[in-house]
Amino acid sequence: KLHLSALENKVVAVDASIWMYHFLKAMRDEAGSMIKGAHVLGFFRRICKLLYLKIKPVFVFDGPPPQLKLRTLRLRAQQRDAEDRHRRK
Repeated sequence: KLHLSALENKVVAVDASIWMYHFLKAMRDEAGSMIKGAHVLGFFRRICKLLYLKIKPVFVFDGPPPQLKLRTLRLRAQQRDAEDRHRRK
């Protein structure tokens, strides 16, 4: 493990898609429902924390989706296919 203080005054690359997926899945209200704008709120809080710790984030929106998101992508594709079939009827 690396302590965050070791990254002070450094530039750190952040995989933005992993952060976004994490916030959308993890940030819930008391009833367990997804918080509207969770990805924006999560990004804002983490960016503030990094800047407070004098860590400069650089966000990367590139490459294939993370393993954690593959199930979600498959479900979306199935939903689109089902909607397309329904529209053609």
